[in-house]
Amino acid sequence: MRLGDFEIHLLVAGGWHPDGGTMFGVVPKKLWERQKPADENNLVRAACVGVVVRHNGRVLVCETGIGSKLDEKRARQYGVWEPDGLLTCLKRLSVRPEEVDVVLSTHLHWDHAGGFTRRSEGGRVELTFPRARHIVQRAEWDFALAPDLRSRSGYLEDDFLPVEAAGAVEFVDGEAEVLPGVVVRRTGGHTPGHQVVRFEAGDELSCVVTGDLVGMRPHLRVPWTMSADLDVLRVLDEKAKLLEEAAAHRWLLVLSHETDQPAGYVDSDGRWTPEPQLSP
Repeated sequence: MRLGDFEIHLLVAGGWHPDGGTMFGVVPKKLWERQKPADENNLVRAACVGVVVRHNGRVLVCETGIGSKLDEKRARQYGVWEPDGLLTCLKRLSVRPEEVDVVLSTHLHWDHAGGFTRRSEGGRVELTFPRARHIVQRAEWDFALAPDLRSRSGYLEDDFLPVEAAGAVEFVDGEAEVLPGVVVRRTGGHTPGHQVVRFEAGDELSCVVTGDLVGMRPHLRVPWTMSADLDVLRVLDEKAKLLEEAAAHRWLLVLSHETDQPAGYVDSDGRWTPEPQLSP
């Protein structure tokens, strides 16, 4: 769809099957399963959702998903589906990886930044987007290099260290306009440097990629958070703030793990209206 000067395409870079408790934390299963049915192993289906944006001659990719570097055992363990979804989506849009100018991710967890890199035919890890600037919050980078014991499994160094080695990382601190109309805002909460990404065509015309601040449609309820959130109170504050702004200005929201109509609008009562032009 068109949003001012932005041409926005939904990106579904495959997904995986996480445990329902991981996605919904302390929310009782009887409540969340009404919206996200689990299988016999308590697993739910989750997508890796982002956007591909064309703007003033540039191509931007926001969120890259898991990618295809996981070995067969780990991919099977996580229930990964369509690991090549990122490049498949780009090919469908006639975008070659070397044509991408900017890569953004809400944070560096393996299910968001896994597509920063890929394996060559010889098995070497290489940049998926060799010409692109990769925008990362400094706090997120520092934490990814030395995560606490609980968070360690969420970060895979092969996802992001090669990008730094190639000189392709651009660090920001807090809120920053990285290109005209492209604003990142650090929310923290889920991880220390988690950010949301806003494509701003005006106060009343914006698209926001929410990352794990609002991962799925059930998370539109402010108290519903993930068990992996490191600072739950900050998540609650930042989510309430974002949803209030989105309702007041009718911002288009893209929910980073929703499988069913992940792009849409929220009103002041938390009701979700999908955007029909942006459906998987």
